[in-house]
Amino acid sequence: MKTAQLRTLTRWIHLLGAAAIGIYVYAPWHTIRWFTLLMQILVIPALSLTGLWLWKGHLLRRKKDTRSFPVHTFHS
Repeated sequence: MKTAQLRTLTRWIHLLGAAAIGIYVYAPWHTIRWFTLLMQILVIPALSLTGLWLWKGHLLRRKKDTRSFPVHTFHS
């Protein structure tokens, strides 16, 4: 997947999660147990991960791309 496509997908996941949080806060759905559990188990961790990826993902990609493994040569 290209970087632009990955960023767009991540942004949409983050926006949909934010909409779910807005519904949870402003609608009377916070009294429904399964919706609260869904927020705690799925939406909030997904928002945390996508937010970090959107914020610092370029550093992680750069570190992954430039990582070089040391080559050991033995001289006799």
